[in-house]
Amino acid sequence: MSYILIDAGNSCLKISIVNDLDDPELSYYVLNYANLYDELYDFLQDCIPSDVIVSNVNNITIYNIISDSIFKLWRIQPHLVTVEQDKYGMSTRYTNPRTLGCDRWLALIAARNESKKTLCVIDCGTAVTIDVLSNKGMHLGGLISPGISTSRRVLGLTANNLPIVENRDENINNKSSFLAINTQDAILGGTLYQISAYIERIITEFKQEFGNNTDCIITGGDAELILSLTGHHLQYRETLVLDGLRLAAKEIFDREST
Repeated sequence: MSYILIDAGNSCLKISIVNDLDDPELSYYVLNYANLYDELYDFLQDCIPSDVIVSNVNNITIYNIISDSIFKLWRIQPHLVTVEQDKYGMSTRYTNPRTLGCDRWLALIAARNESKKTLCVIDCGTAVTIDVLSNKGMHLGGLISPGISTSRRVLGLTANNLPIVENRDENINNKSSFLAINTQDAILGGTLYQISAYIERIITEFKQEFGNNTDCIITGGDAELILSLTGHHLQYRETLVLDGLRLAAKEIFDREST
């Protein structure tokens, strides 16, 4: 018996095939959106899953491609995760829970499963999201800002004389100083320091308000870059959103089997 977990993020799709929903050790594959229908079909055609669960923060077209591929392969309608009050031992102060991104909710589910302390959960991707969860399981709110790649792209699009610098571009300085001696490196370094300083300040505020008996967990594609600069102790979890999806799947499918 296997399950397919799909995390459709803003920049790419992550997919994990799980045989045991109680096993927290997850491996995953990344698919690009450019040719998603064919890539998804080719990747999954040899699988025979019991069920499929999807987290989608992208547009409805992406979900329709996922849903159509799943149905074409196995005549299965995938489960789509939504944020609901008082589920998975958590609730939220968001005035409209459905506007809270399900990826943020899933990251909180996984973090809460790991620690019952007051938590600060940071996801560094297309956007940097920061959420605080109390030791009682209440989502107290959060913050959203542009991620590193978004900041670099927007800067190149809005400043006439600056290039669009991608995350994959490498620093070409001699690295003897944090100061850049060319425009590309100035953008690479400036945006990285900007986001890391922002996160540093938020963690400081978090610790001041909620005390030191708290945990900070970080995930996302740029998390390791941030970790290299921060002076705070952050617990890095590469698959936090997928792990939350695994826990949500376990609750959903256990409920349906009873």
